Amino acid sequence: MSAIHMPTELVSGVAEMDRQHDQLFNEIVQVKCALLEVEDDHEDGLALLSRFAEDLIAHFAWEEETARLQGVRFEEGHIKAHRQMTAFIRTKVAEVSRGDCNIPALMVFMERCFETHVVNMT
Repeated sequence: MSAIHMPTELVSGVAEMDRQHDQLFNEIVQVKCALLEVEDDHEDGLALLSRFAEDLIAHFAWEEETARLQGVRFEEGHIKAHRQMTAFIRTKVAEVSRGDCNIPALMVFMERCFETHVVNMT
């Protein structure tokens, strides 16, 4: 699969943050393709979704620590959004694993939720 890059209007100008956001957008596309391609077997998609969850959590930790080191205070709502998205993605990994997830709805929501989060940072 060729690389899918995040929309240019989401670029913050902070190189490492933009690199991580771009990577996460690419992972969302990979998860979507894997989960929507195969109706009955979601093993590959589940593995990609699990990796995305780990990478998203690591990104949030990096973002919060980097901001702290640079003396930037996130609004409480931003930190709360990190916690909510972390809880959401962990729940969805479990649902996909059990076969209890509306995958098309998950993918639309996940893309939109992440995009909105990035927009609120820039």
